[in-house]
Amino acid sequence: MLIFNLFAALIAVVVPPPSPSATSASARPLKTIITVISTPYCNSLANHFNAALVPMLGNDRTLDGASVQLDNLNELFNEPNYEQRFLQVRDRLGKQVTALMTSLDAIQSEINQLRDGSRLSSDPQAQAQVHQAAADLQTAYDKQRQLSIDLQGMYQAMLRYPIQRVHPALGGFSPSEMALPADAKDVKSYLKFNSQRATIDDHEDKAVDIAYTAVQANCLTKSSASPSPHP
Repeated sequence: MLIFNLFAALIAVVVPPPSPSATSASARPLKTIITVISTPYCNSLANHFNAALVPMLGNDRTLDGASVQLDNLNELFNEPNYEQRFLQVRDRLGKQVTALMTSLDAIQSEINQLRDGSRLSSDPQAQAQVHQAAADLQTAYDKQRQLSIDLQGMYQAMLRYPIQRVHPALGGFSPSEMALPADAKDVKSYLKFNSQRATIDDHEDKAVDIAYTAVQANCLTKSSASPSPHP
């Protein structure tokens, strides 16, 4: 995700260049390396792409925290203080689920507006680039949403679970359950947590790449420097 920082810095400044009247006529002309174009298409791309991606990256950090809680849940019954640890995992997971679910509607709205912004250009390639960036964000978002719903369901099940009345064997599994494959006893495997997160990361990176390309192709102009006069 390192390219995102560069991209954000680049497209966050989609503003018109200074008016020529703001510069003294007698002043030495400055070299212009890059001029950023302000158009409805470029503004829409900058505003809605960032407004969708930034909270999605925040959700990734929240999912990092949820990953820790799922690991703790897998190891819950390996220690005798499992009841206290269960309540800690449940409460932390509940806060993470709330943060994820609260973010979803606004992210979807920004992706929709990003996609709609493709119509602000008459260039088919520029339109296709925004559509593809929005499609990759949508794929990543759909996986975030699915994980959020799955984690919410797990949290609600934990609220109903009578941990105070449960007295499991050390490890939390019966002898027959201990013989099951490791994946069958792994909550992350059950949720397809790691594979869904890999899809999220992949499509976020693809979205950044295509949006960055769209900015370079449609929202920047390169101007040659005026030669400096000889003294």
